[in-house]
Parts: sequence; structure tokens; C-alpha cells
Amino acid sequence: MKSSAFIKIVAEAYRVEEKTVTLYARFMKEAGLITSGARGVNAPHMHPRDAVRLTIALLATGTAAHAVPLYQRFAGMTIQPDRSNGPHPASLGVHEGATLESVLLHMFTTDMFPEGVEGGGPFECAPYLELQENQRIATIEHSPLVDGKLVHGEQKRAGLYFATRNRPEDMAVEDRRAHGGIFISRGVAPIALTQCALPFYFEWRDKVSWETIEKETKEEKEQRVRFGNFTPSKGLWFDREIGESA
Repeated sequence: MKSSAFIKIVAEAYRVEEKTVTLYARFMKEAGLITSGARGVNAPHMHPRDAVRLTIALLATGTAAHAVPLYQRFAGMTIQPDRSNGPHPASLGVHEGATLESVLLHMFTTDMFPEGVEGGGPFECAPYLELQENQRIATIEHSPLVDGKLVHGEQKRAGLYFATRNRPEDMAVEDRRAHGGIFISRGVAPIALTQCALPFYFEWRDKVSWETIEKETKEEKEQRVRFGNFTPSKGLWFDREIGESA
């Protein structure tokens, strides 16, 4: 998908005005943090990494001008096993030293509907993402795994806790300044995260751009899905290395 479709997807998933998402994206692009390049037909396709980074920025601050430094502050927070509560589905990509960004990126680039995988896809555990701006912590709550199966509903939810330990003094000072006043937390419900990630999954599954999927007729879709009569799109996100920039 190109930038305009990407902005619309994020705005609709998180119920944020498109002009606001565009402004956040502009600051992130200027800092080289999300995909940018030529316009029009030569514009690069967006990557799930872009959605992850923009998600973190939108949750980290209510001021677009602060998007870059606060994205950077939260993205590298590492999982704190002593404050997390598991077990966690393998589809969340949890491992020692995992960062908030790496876990979210794993979720956004993993098969959403795998067969025979314990705990299912990354969004089947109903992950709720929350960033606490003043306290400088992040959490991902999810349905617990009990005897290898997800349990939804009343049972206590499991959760991943992210923070920064051994902070340099300048970071610690800045964090102490942020701790005052009214505490601000922003969260994204499981359905919203899923809605943001789903178009990338469809691109991977169908091998065509989201724009193509959106505009094709019923007959064209049948030709593509049933008979394989289509031309795969070039330059989609799965054709690029995860760490590769546009």
C-alpha cells in the first residue's frame, strides 16, 4: 500500500482524524523513521514497521511535534520479566531483551491465522496495548494461556511490561520532569490493532497491494483467488528486509 492508503488505514483503525495522522507521519518521515520516497506511481509501499512506529508515536504523545523523541523513548523499552505475567503465546514474539517495538513488529509481520499453532495468531489473544506517557512504561495485556489454550473473559489477563532500566542520568532527569501533573495513558483495543495490521496480512496472503484488493470487482477477485489469474504487485513489504528502509 502507498502512503495515502496507509494514513487512511491508521486513521480509521484508531479513530483519529486523517490530518492528525498525516502530521505525525510527516514528523516521523522527516526523521527517517518511516518509509518515504517518490510520489505517484513510483512511491514506495509502506511496511508494517511504519504502522508499528506510528502506533507508538500516537500513543506516546498527544502533540505531533513531540512524536519523534517520545517514539524513540518508548520503542526501545525492554520487557521486564519480573513485572510481566505469563505465559505468553509464541505468536507475540516474546524473548529475553525484546523491546516494545520488536514485539509489535513481530505481531504485525507474523501469519495472523496459522494452523496448528498453540495460542493461534498474534491477535487471537486479544492484545491490549497501553502507553503511560508520564510514567514512561508500556504494557500489552492479553488473554492467558491455560493448558495450551487461550482463555477469554473473566479470568485474570496475562501481560507484558516494558520499561527502561539503568537509564542514563539525562534520561532519568527528563523522566522525573514528566512524572508530575495529570497522568496520561493512551491505549489501543485489540480490534483496533487487528484492523491496523489486517491490510498488511492481506497483501502478504494475496501478493497484491491493498489498493488492488480494495478496487477489484467480484469477478476479478474470483479470477485471482480461484484461478491465480493475476500479476503480483512488486515492492510490497514482504519483499523487503524488516530492517531495510525505503
